[in-house]
Amino acid sequence: MANQIYATGVVVMLAFIGIAGSNYLDDHKVPHWLSRRFAPVAGGLAYLVAVLWLKAYIAISVTGILTILIAVLRLGFRRGLRGVRGNHRNQDWAEITYPVAGTLSLVVGWGIFGDRWLAFLPVAFMAWGDSIAGLARDTIWHNHPVSIWPLVAMLVVCLGAAALYHPYWVGAAGAVIGTVAERYRPGGFRFWDDNLNIVAASLITMKICHWFG
Repeated sequence: MANQIYATGVVVMLAFIGIAGSNYLDDHKVPHWLSRRFAPVAGGLAYLVAVLWLKAYIAISVTGILTILIAVLRLGFRRGLRGVRGNHRNQDWAEITYPVAGTLSLVVGWGIFGDRWLAFLPVAFMAWGDSIAGLARDTIWHNHPVSIWPLVAMLVVCLGAAALYHPYWVGAAGAVIGTVAERYRPGGFRFWDDNLNIVAASLITMKICHWFG
């Protein structure tokens, strides 16, 4: 039990460091397109620690509570999330959809299907793959709508993360679909952004491939 408490502390600390770090960088005039990437990358590490060290029900409970706390900040104390606010209108709820998508991935992948890596990989694609795609798009390609290179960068990162899954081709299939999903999302849904899209598309793809593999 002591190990679970310690691991829970590490998960919470990484989540706090991510948000506080983005806020700190933003306050010290680091360009927002760069400062806001710190939190999701640190959040990905928090989820990785959760699946490595925690039991499923504890990991889901901890990330669920963190999601609620972040939602409270977003709705009532938004300045507490100033460093992670979205750059564009379709990212207006990204501070909440990120932990919601991550927690749902744990619930479905680990809680229901009993596979911690099925739960984690979609989060990795969202946390690290989407971050590198957004960073490339906001810097080198200046949000150019037709550039394929940010997606190539994301795919490389996602294919690397897919090595955590066995068999590899299942994780790789999720990486490919998650990368495609980053750019193509359903319209007309205010709260549906690429965070939810990446996690849902890649998790469903991986589970289908696992069934038929």
